[in-house]
Amino acid sequence: MDDLSQHLRAAVATPPPTRIDLDALIAADRRRRRHRTWTMAGTGAALAVAAVAVTPALLAGPGSDPAGLTLPGGLNSPSAGPSLCATPTPPASGSPAPLQTYDTVRARPTERPDRAGARLTEVLRPALDNVLPAGMTVDSTLPGCDLIQFEYERSNRFYEARARLALRGQVDNLAVTVLPTGVDDPRGCAAAPDPAVCTSSRMPDGGSLAVSSATPGDDGTERRWVQVQRADGTSVTVMTDNVHLVVARPDGVPSRKVGPPPVLTPEQLTAIATLPGLTLHP
Repeated sequence: MDDLSQHLRAAVATPPPTRIDLDALIAADRRRRRHRTWTMAGTGAALAVAAVAVTPALLAGPGSDPAGLTLPGGLNSPSAGPSLCATPTPPASGSPAPLQTYDTVRARPTERPDRAGARLTEVLRPALDNVLPAGMTVDSTLPGCDLIQFEYERSNRFYEARARLALRGQVDNLAVTVLPTGVDDPRGCAAAPDPAVCTSSRMPDGGSLAVSSATPGDDGTERRWVQVQRADGTSVTVMTDNVHLVVARPDGVPSRKVGPPPVLTPEQLTAIATLPGLTLHP
């Protein structure tokens, strides 16, 4: 615990600059992703879109891993367990998204995605009760679900849990992503939305911890981001921001709304990202 406290203090000791070139941020992110298509950038926009539509990648349905492992389309199967709510799965439109392939630093986990999602959810829910400020509510962004839970994205093979956090009238976004670490994945601050406003340190187990708090533009947008790349080959990313898309216009085009700075601190995000149970190799 003392080691972790030292890493946290080191990670947040240097305050970030107040301005970021948003175009440069987007361009850098595109370069980092290369052949991989998943991204967590723009949490608020993704949350709003998820509330009104489901992407083809999530609707692809059951498929097979190149190694022959049958992968469920999501965590809405009965085998996911009673702790997870059943989410509606509308029929897919168009061709299923292709399965993304990339080498990982460790052999891919063999745990069934529905079981892994249930296990990760059982780790996250009680931890949030302990980490989040008193009085903060956590509402899942999944239609028909009140409690936060992990969903498996089959095409890109990662687990993600999204929620809206509310405290004294303020609403922030939260996203937690768990996936196998790729051989070509950037390490430490190189993986941050903007490496220029990030600090990185080594974890006691040999993994890396990167912490970033970016404020792109002049409109008050703030994105706090923490990533842990565990020594066991699991990457955990936790991000919160204060951006929301509000559909209030007659033409249905959403408008962008920016709230006060996010409530959760880098220390609280780090406490979530470093939960021992958030691993793909239990």
